[in-house]
Amino acid sequence: MTQTDEKGIRIIVADDEEIVLSLLRDTFEDEGHTVEVAANGPEALKLIEASPADLIITDIRMPHMDGIELAARARELCPDLVVIFMTGYADLNSAKDAIKQGAFEYILKPFELTEIRQAVTKAVEKIRRQVTDKGPDTQLERLSDLNQMLYTAGDRKSLTTLSLKFALVHCGATHGAALYWANQVTDCRLISIIDDQTEEVTLPDGPLIKCLGKVDPWLLETPFYFSQMDEHPLYKACPDPALTEYLLPPCLQTADRIVTVPLSRAGSLYGLVMIGLDQKAEKLKETDLTFLSITASQLALSLENILLLDEAKDAYARLRELQDETIQLEKMATRGEMSAEIGHELNNFLGVVAGNLSLLDHHLKKQHYDELDRYLHAITDNINKIKTFTGNLMDLTPIASRKEAIRFDQLLMEVHDYLKPQKRYHGVTVDVEPPSEPILFEADATHIQQLLYNLFNNAADATEGCAQREIKVVVVVDHSSKSFSVTIRDTGTGIEPALLEKAFSEKFTTKETGHGFGLLVCKRIIDGHGGELSIESALSQGTSITVKFPLAAVATEAPIPA
Repeated sequence: MTQTDEKGIRIIVADDEEIVLSLLRDTFEDEGHTVEVAANGPEALKLIEASPADLIITDIRMPHMDGIELAARARELCPDLVVIFMTGYADLNSAKDAIKQGAFEYILKPFELTEIRQAVTKAVEKIRRQVTDKGPDTQLERLSDLNQMLYTAGDRKSLTTLSLKFALVHCGATHGAALYWANQVTDCRLISIIDDQTEEVTLPDGPLIKCLGKVDPWLLETPFYFSQMDEHPLYKACPDPALTEYLLPPCLQTADRIVTVPLSRAGSLYGLVMIGLDQKAEKLKETDLTFLSITASQLALSLENILLLDEAKDAYARLRELQDETIQLEKMATRGEMSAEIGHELNNFLGVVAGNLSLLDHHLKKQHYDELDRYLHAITDNINKIKTFTGNLMDLTPIASRKEAIRFDQLLMEVHDYLKPQKRYHGVTVDVEPPSEPILFEADATHIQQLLYNLFNNAADATEGCAQREIKVVVVVDHSSKSFSVTIRDTGTGIEPALLEKAFSEKFTTKETGHGFGLLVCKRIIDGHGGELSIESALSQGTSITVKFPLAAVATEAPIPA
């Protein structure tokens, strides 16, 4: 641990988005840590060369040097360095690379402050444990070897077998077993090793489900010893003789003592690693138990990633059965041109995708197959929009529009339908008056959708905690001026007069966790489409935002681009 005070550690934050650097620096300096920021990998390495760091929080995609390479080179300078990765481009390759570099956490953008605070809190605890109870250098080398082995393993059986053998070698034992399962405690497997002979069996999940339902997973986070079944914490919680083959498998029944290491991560239990010790075996030191805990944590992370990957494969397989076109997620970053600012607003689209995936899964389980098409269409449509946004996220260029004739009235109603299922709209009455006539508009459909998402979301957030939570949307067409306007009124808290002049200016926000970028993006989109903006607000009475756009010069209707 670096020479900081007893409370704080030295943190390096590497990200090419200045707003992320500013946000994380302010957050963790307020918590007593020493924080230095870098806009890219080479800058971060210079900071680490100048003075060792305890923790590095880095984006994976950055110019000049990506986060994976940065972590590898930084670890050459600081072998004990803890790494938290951030990414807006989650995929299997980046996850594997993160695992290979011993990722402590893997956080998806956009993130909540509470999420990254929790990750840093856990990292600080780990750093302090390393300082208090640091093992020999050979243990670090072994962990590095295990990281490499876990990276090359591609399935749960291989991952678990490698980790079990690794634990046996470290403890000098010849008998051991590993119990692991999939999500919801299904597909329960037991791997046994006796004198290098490996055997795997499948066990019924009934007794284990009953038992785990009575135990708080947080209680099974550290290694523990037991000699008889009635000493095992799981058996104490549920004294069922059927648990014997799970918790005390045949290969360990001749052992004098058994050390059990839970495979837990973030409150989730993925299995147990059990090592049999005889009377001649030396008692494991505290450093050995810590080493086993780290090994188990690495395995738990790998199993979690495998389970998430399996779930994703299953979900995509179901989608392919329902639609001929396969969703090509790996191409999300190759199409379209969008500025880095828009990346901060991706949570709007992701919320729609997540909501529709939940509904899709719900109806699949209920076998309501006639409901699937609408949710599949919404997911596919929004993933295509995400492709446009993420295609050139690292290119810091002004927002450029690709305009074509669209139907604004149809687009408005689609946005309304997409947002209704989201959690932030629970308890909010949204009244949209459908326009009385088709409204043709020369615009970039994706940008206009983003504008509407931001305005709707801000209106919903403004009503949080208010007795009356209503949003009213009115569209007016003025053929004399060849224009139309859309007004969004809310019954929220309103904006103070002193702050009203700053609305839609650089980094303006009234939210505690807001980054102040959304309204700026709205203003740029409006300006880019030749629009005009006006805003009226009064404290405790709500806010009314009106955007005026020119009608399209064409006289024929045009569909919204897919």
